[in-house]
Amino acid sequence: MAFIEGASVMAVELFGAKMMTPYYGSSLIVWTSVIGITLLCLTIGYFLGGRLSLRYQPQKLVFTQLLISALLIGIMPLVAHGILKFTGAFNFYVGAIVAAILLFGFPLIFLGSTSPIIILLATKEVNKSGKNAGFVYAISTFGGIFMTFLLGFFIIEQYGITGPNMIVAGILLIATILLLYRNSRLIFSAVISLFFFLELIAVNKSTLSFNESSSAFNIIYESEGLLGQLRVLDEYYPKQELTDRSMLVNGIPQTFVNAENGHSYWYYVHMLSTICSSKPEGSDVLLLGFGGGSVAGELTRLGMNIDAIEIDNRMYNLANDYFHFNPSNTNFIVDDARHYLKTAKKKYDVIVFDMIKGEVQPPYALTKESFQEGFKILNPGGLLLVNFQGHFDKMDGLPFRSIVKTLKAAGFTNTRYHVENCEPNSPCDFIIIGSVDPPDISLKVNRLNKCCLAEGFVQDILFKKSEFQKDVGEGDAIVFTDDLPILEHINLKSIVEWRTAMIDNNAKKSLKEGVRLFK
Repeated sequence: MAFIEGASVMAVELFGAKMMTPYYGSSLIVWTSVIGITLLCLTIGYFLGGRLSLRYQPQKLVFTQLLISALLIGIMPLVAHGILKFTGAFNFYVGAIVAAILLFGFPLIFLGSTSPIIILLATKEVNKSGKNAGFVYAISTFGGIFMTFLLGFFIIEQYGITGPNMIVAGILLIATILLLYRNSRLIFSAVISLFFFLELIAVNKSTLSFNESSSAFNIIYESEGLLGQLRVLDEYYPKQELTDRSMLVNGIPQTFVNAENGHSYWYYVHMLSTICSSKPEGSDVLLLGFGGGSVAGELTRLGMNIDAIEIDNRMYNLANDYFHFNPSNTNFIVDDARHYLKTAKKKYDVIVFDMIKGEVQPPYALTKESFQEGFKILNPGGLLLVNFQGHFDKMDGLPFRSIVKTLKAAGFTNTRYHVENCEPNSPCDFIIIGSVDPPDISLKVNRLNKCCLAEGFVQDILFKKSEFQKDVGEGDAIVFTDDLPILEHINLKSIVEWRTAMIDNNAKKSLKEGVRLFK
């Protein structure tokens, strides 16, 4: 029973976190809330279990606790959308905490309360209580480890969240009855089993009642995997006879294109392409982060040779199937960016840091050591480009200024940047250029495609109305290192702004129109 209890605890935590992800994301704030509420509820459970062990017969008590836990786990998919909709009325921080409590707090309290009872059942002699407690917690922890690997590496990716959640609840229910059933518990077992059967019917009906599309958009692909939830959505505008297509990672758009031709609507794609056009055809580019293939597609049109590093192997097929990606010049490599930088032998003319998971850019990739690893594999005159979202002002521009300072500390003594889309309550879009010598970014009309030439910011640079800047403004800056990878922490304002905007634009709209947030 200790093994099953430990496995169930980790399953509840993982399922709860995954149910929250399309709404609240997977940032440091969310995982802090999930882990903190998990520990709080287990603590409450341990305390209550210890008190209850003095008042009730232990076998009957643990039997009741585990069956109620199974029911509470089974109800999670039924109440998740309602809880997320309810907590949407709170601010982001409070909403994430309240959602965690309401979604999986009660199952964890009941599961936690079983541990003291199981230890009591295993203890016949007082002098062996320490040994038995250690053994029970070891078995419970091993169950948690087993379930974490099973769900994280295999089950959720293949089968989603709702089905596996109900299977875990069912296994807990059946195992409890098989191991702890006595004739005197027949009625209680039958009642709990009936309620669980009704939960299964309700979950099936609720799954069928949710839509794959609404008046606003149509879901054409969805899966769970390494980066979390991936969705491809089409939005049709009948007046313009236009269909937009986007790829969402944990509810945040990562790729946004015209569905008919695959041309990107986003600034950073065209600015990266514009900067790279200063290099001759046949140049070698290392692209860290592939997404829907928009940047790789622009670089292919420029005749570049691209090594694209992407940790999630789903991306390549999505780019081919849904985003008009031309793979002719791209070598797609499934790897972690830092691992590739450490082990690469090839030299490059341009290295592009374009990694993001939802609204969070990986702090470990934007450190002095990471940039130094990139420095070693750059050809003379090469450029290192960073796509970044943050603020520019003195108070909130610390993350941006710190990336520039970190690049300089890594040897890129001449940095430039371009910034667009600075709007109230929204992060700016930066392209930061790292170079040893003053970067030579000479643009030629015949090297730019029509899509880039149509952008006003490209026209301004092309005709000398604006230029790449080097003054980062006033304010402090720090150097990010592997020992101090605090980008996510100091960039929380931008992260919350971005997530809050997507909750309003996507998640709330989905809930209002009856479109499910997870499988």
